[in-house]
Amino acid sequence: MFRYIPQLNSLTIEDFGTLGMNAKRWKEYQSLWDTTKAEEPTLGARGQGKFLFHYFAKNKLVLTESIDEEKNYRFSFGTSEEYDDENKKLEDFIPNAKPLDHQGTRIWIMDLKQELRDELLDYKAFMNYIAATWWEIIRNWNATFIVNFNGTDHKVVLPELPVAEKEKVFPSEKIIDLGKVKKLVLRYCKNEVPELYRGIAVQRGGMTILRLPVSAEETIKNKIYGYCTFDEDLESELKKVELPNHFGFNPKRAWNHTREYIRKKSDEFVQEISPVRKREITLPQDLIERAVLIVNNLVREYAPELAAEVTGPGGGKKPVEKPYGKRPLPDIRIDTFRGNARKLEYDESLITECELVNDTDNAAKLQLRIEVRHEEGDLKFNPRYTIVLDSNKRERIDIPLVDFQENIDKPGEYKATAVLENGKETEPHTRSFTFYLHEEPPPPRGRVFLSTMRFLYGKGKPFERSKQLPLTDKAVLYIIFDHPDFAHVREVAGSKKAQKKEVFLYSIKCGIDEAVQKLLEFKYNEGQLDTEEIRVIKAKCDAMYYDAVLSPTA
Repeated sequence: MFRYIPQLNSLTIEDFGTLGMNAKRWKEYQSLWDTTKAEEPTLGARGQGKFLFHYFAKNKLVLTESIDEEKNYRFSFGTSEEYDDENKKLEDFIPNAKPLDHQGTRIWIMDLKQELRDELLDYKAFMNYIAATWWEIIRNWNATFIVNFNGTDHKVVLPELPVAEKEKVFPSEKIIDLGKVKKLVLRYCKNEVPELYRGIAVQRGGMTILRLPVSAEETIKNKIYGYCTFDEDLESELKKVELPNHFGFNPKRAWNHTREYIRKKSDEFVQEISPVRKREITLPQDLIERAVLIVNNLVREYAPELAAEVTGPGGGKKPVEKPYGKRPLPDIRIDTFRGNARKLEYDESLITECELVNDTDNAAKLQLRIEVRHEEGDLKFNPRYTIVLDSNKRERIDIPLVDFQENIDKPGEYKATAVLENGKETEPHTRSFTFYLHEEPPPPRGRVFLSTMRFLYGKGKPFERSKQLPLTDKAVLYIIFDHPDFAHVREVAGSKKAQKKEVFLYSIKCGIDEAVQKLLEFKYNEGQLDTEEIRVIKAKCDAMYYDAVLSPTA
């Protein structure tokens, strides 16, 4: 039961039908941030979640009462710094208060902060949150939650979710040596699911720790919900990497592998329910990198105010490399090959994204080799794949996660390399990336205006009239894929090759437009934007367009 007491400005949380705290549990409860309790089976065994109780109190004061199975009454008072259970009684803090009189526990959060009190006044929103978080024990074990913030008891009731058009229950499956996913249930509904229930609920101890969003278009994603439960072994492993507030996980080995399993299964489910649609033109990763290179080169030449020079060792100017030169892009290639982070720590995992492309009119039998090596030559990972890739097809390759453990794997620089061979007398296509284990990567040499380009659907969204979104803090430019201008560019191009060329140039133009916008803002903020300066910037814009079309990499 959650009860707000206006005259005390306090919130009480009281449970019934529970064990209460015996001497052992009481001692553990007094120890904030006690990491020795990680093996306890209960949800809050480490005691870190109760730190939030103190956060919500202005003076950090929390009172606790508990009666165990042997009817022993215990009382303590404390702040976030320390607890004390001697020489004080409940009445010393709350005159005429009636002590707890049943087995269970009651917690008093004293003198609530203004922001929490304001939220509590919306008791319906609070009840909805409780229902979305504790739905499993309400549904399966008939747990009852009562909320009384306005003098009236209100019982938390689970809402009726939309009827599922399709449901898929995945059988129990082992997650390497960690344990098993006991059940994964996914449902697709005719109507949109309430926002609090969208995604896949990851359950532990009957509580929703978080909800993983599904990777799908908005119209599909908003109609999917589900949940995932685990056996004792995997639940225990996940508990070890759970955040102190019980609302997420640290990106360690147990969670990385579990999340990857859920992602793969949800992707399968989305494919099954998604309507068949015409395959869209996807700008290959290599071409995106070339477009970004051209934009950055033009910005350095025409608007150096927007990007520092790239410097080499000793601080001298370093010419921008052209990794592709004049070599044509292979028709059969590794289009995407990248890791999830530039720096990893022990007990974390390397998650590799890999996509192959076959732009020929014939199917191809391919051999893909991947190696992950330490800078000293030690081989960490070397899978081999035989793949039949249909004509004009793009395919994602599921690369297993690579775990790193202290005292086994060396710290330092690692290089991941992918080599693709098609069995003919053509040069294998190779891509690679570098990352660092338990070691800081070297600082980047200078900065660039644009890091990458990505594509978004705009229809039905506030930005549907925009060609692109403003450059993000991480220098990412989002281009609106279904903007009429972009759609027209793709439609008028005759061949597939011409289509890619036009999309490529359109992307560069969007990058130039963003650079011009940033240059105008820069000059305005510097007090330099007058009529003549606007003419100069317009001339620079025209020159950048001209140079982009004539660029040797275009």
